[in-house]
Parts: sequence; C-alpha cells; structure tokens
Amino acid sequence: MTLVLAYAGTDGALVAGDHRILVARMDEEKMREVEEKLYSGEIRTEEELESFLKDLEVEGGYFEFHDDRKKVWKVNDEVVAGEVGVRSAKGVRRRRVYATPGAHAIVELEGEKVLSKNFGGPALIVEGPKVVKELVIEFVDSELGGKPDLESLRNALDDIFEYVSSNTVLVSSEYDAFEVKGRVDHLARIHLQKAIDEDIERLREYRRRLAEEMLKHIREGYDILKEGVVGEVVEVGTEEEGEGVEDVPPERRIVVRLVEDVDARHMGDVVAGPGEEIVMAVEGDPEKVEPGDTVVVKDGIMKIDGKDLPVVTGYSICRTRR
Repeated sequence: MTLVLAYAGTDGALVAGDHRILVARMDEEKMREVEEKLYSGEIRTEEELESFLKDLEVEGGYFEFHDDRKKVWKVNDEVVAGEVGVRSAKGVRRRRVYATPGAHAIVELEGEKVLSKNFGGPALIVEGPKVVKELVIEFVDSELGGKPDLESLRNALDDIFEYVSSNTVLVSSEYDAFEVKGRVDHLARIHLQKAIDEDIERLREYRRRLAEEMLKHIREGYDILKEGVVGEVVEVGTEEEGEGVEDVPPERRIVVRLVEDVDARHMGDVVAGPGEEIVMAVEGDPEKVEPGDTVVVKDGIMKIDGKDLPVVTGYSICRTRR
C-alpha cells in the first residue's frame, strides 16, 4: 500500500508519499490471493475488492485501509527521503530512497541493518507496487512529457495522486511532500551518505527506545501485585486527581499511602514509590471508608480490607523491584 515519488534533479530534489496502509487479518493463503489481485491491478476499486472478499468467503478476519501513515520526510537542509515496505522470503524489508540535487540513493534495511546501498545521479524514482508505478509513469509521460523538472512536478502532485488513487485502492489521494532547492555540487554523494548515516542512527535510537518501553511493560506485567497489601487510606474525599479516576466524584476519591514493597506505575514508569501517596477511587458508599483503612488485593481484586468495597485506579500496582 504505497506510492513514494522521489525526484533528484539538477534544479533541486523532492519527495512525496501517500498515507495509505493496509491493516488485515485473514488466512495467509487467501491474503496472498487478495494481494496478487491488488498489486497486479486486477482489483482497482473498493467495490471490486469487497466483491472479491465476499467470493473468497473470508471468515473471522478483516481487511481495512487506514490513511494515517507518514512515509516521507526531510532529513536535513540538503536531503529528502521516503520509505516503502518490500516483501522478501524473510518477510517485509524496508526500502528507503534519498534525494538531493543531482543525486539519489536507495537503501534496503532489515531492522536497522543495512542490506544494500546504491547511489545514482539525477533521476525520477517511483516506489510502490507494479500497478502504482505504471500509473505514475503513464501520467508523467502523457502530462509532463516524460521528463519533468522540479517546478512542473511540484505543480502536478495533486493531479498525480488524484489520478493514481482514482485508478487503484492501493493509494490515498492525500499525500505529504518535501523539497530542497539548489543546484548540483560535487558534494552531492557526501550529502547523501551523511543523511543516510543520520537517518540510520535515528532509527537505531528509536528502536532502542521502543525495546526499552517494551521491556518496561513486560516487567510491569511480571510485577503486578496479585495478592497482598497495597497501602493505607490517609484521606477520604479529595479534589486531587489520579490516573483513571479523573471522572470520579471527589467524594469517592481516596488518598492511599503505599506500603514499603509496593509502587504505582503508568506506561511502565514508576510514578509513586513505597511510602508515597496516590489517588484512587472507591466503588460504593465512601462513607464506609475512613482514614486508617487498608487497601488490599485479594483473589485478584483490589478493595478496602474487611469492608468488601472495590477500589479502582488507572495505575498498575506492582511489587517493587530491589
């Protein structure tokens, strides 16, 4: 699901990409059939797709287009870039195209590992399924004489994306575009190499942060308090807010001081440690709760001990790691 168009000319560089992605879940064999029909251009409209899916008798699955993916960006003042997914025997790889005045580069990635890197001179590069490439080339040949310059290509972007999206469901009519102006200089390849290095480093940093966040959530899942004492009620009724209880009336909110081996977390981060206070809420009659009561987890349910009143919070209540 992609159209990324990159121009590296003697008068500047430009990249444009649509927003469409496919979100689907179905039998792998049937999924391949659908993709073959779409990528070959045999299925071009949503109506044709719906009819084919009905004939295919897809059960318990879904097939949706979402128009919210950003596929192109400006790396720095000299280089613009875009990315598409490329199927291989090992799954989906990423192909990135970089453009600067007078030169371009195409980089294939698996994770953050660079599999290949190819440099070239001035060019118009079209990335996407075969039918998408054919539609873009058809438009450029017929409307732009086959060899557009930066200005004519920029002015034609609305028409290009409208033309392609009206002839295949693979591409959205909405798109993003970035450009850099300037003339070719002998440092073009150096600009590209620098941009690629910067981009890959950002990708590595992003993947590192993502791994850290995933580890936080995994740890949080392991540390969730399944049985035991949470803390002591120190105040009943408060205007203070706590995660997950913002819409609860103040009279039902309670302030709880956590015991020495318990902490409260949100999105994997500790927001209150042992001995610190958090705002929770009681379900039921708050007049039955008083300072000094104990909040516990019993049989997986958090409640006021001895009063059988459920307690709710948007925090994850966890055993503290030592």
